[in-house]
Amino acid sequence: MPANNDSACVQTHYALGNIRKLSFAVTFDSGDGSFADAEVTAKIAGILLDLETNPGGTAPTDDYDVTIEDQHGHDVLEGVGADRDTASTEKVPIVYAQTALHPAVDETDTLTLKISGNAVNSATTVVEVYYMLGA
Repeated sequence: MPANNDSACVQTHYALGNIRKLSFAVTFDSGDGSFADAEVTAKIAGILLDLETNPGGTAPTDDYDVTIEDQHGHDVLEGVGADRDTASTEKVPIVYAQTALHPAVDETDTLTLKISGNAVNSATTVVEVYYMLGA
């Protein structure tokens, strides 16, 4: 990661009844297109449901990757954030591989948003994670 990384991540947390949405408005670095890891500031607890990505007017490189890692380095998105599209909004369920079971997160988890595979300077995207309260 460059010392002068000017990537940005604006986080918003929405309540939709028993469903919650955690939204990240991301702008990649203007010099090299990188993204500085962003700690998830909202403390969330529940069952992860869906991941949605929506590339902006200046879209990231095709097949960029999104992960949200816990304090142990485990991707709580279970790999579904890989190979995101540069032209279309994509929504995918967050489930354990080859199952229909959704993973859970706990409010004590320290989560970090990481995005890699982009080379477009000042690209933008919105990353949204939907989850249900409780476990």
